[in-house]
Amino acid sequence: MKRWKIVLAAGIVVLGCAGCGSQGTESTEPTEDVSVGGKQEESAEVQEAESEETGSGEITVFAEQIQAAVSDKDMEALADLCAYPLAVNDEIIESRDAFMELGADVIFTEERCAVIAAVDTAVLEETMAGVIMGDATPNIIFKSVDGKLGITGIN
Repeated sequence: MKRWKIVLAAGIVVLGCAGCGSQGTESTEPTEDVSVGGKQEESAEVQEAESEETGSGEITVFAEQIQAAVSDKDMEALADLCAYPLAVNDEIIESRDAFMELGADVIFTEERCAVIAAVDTAVLEETMAGVIMGDATPNIIFKSVDGKLGITGIN
């Protein structure tokens, strides 16, 4: 009986040590820029941060274009920002022509115009559904479709 206790204790120690071992070789020290052919290559972290800034900059610019089209109640400009098919008030709109047929009174409601005008475009963030302009309904949702930002929902 005493022998089993010793074997069990030894097994627990071995398993405990295995779990405490190094899980990877990732360094926590900052990376240095590497000079190649007279040019400096930036670290992956710096490149990723700049990429995120570009993405948020594109989001801001696109959101401002939406705000301008809604403010001007410009169906043509808003139609150019849409990715088809898109959902408008839970109806699937297959083409630009079908969108234009909806009419400005359906798209530019007083409440929707007020909500979109109040959006702070500098703080918009992308979610799984896309970028949502407006806290609830009404709202306008856009995201990247085939590498280009486009409105995918108007609620």
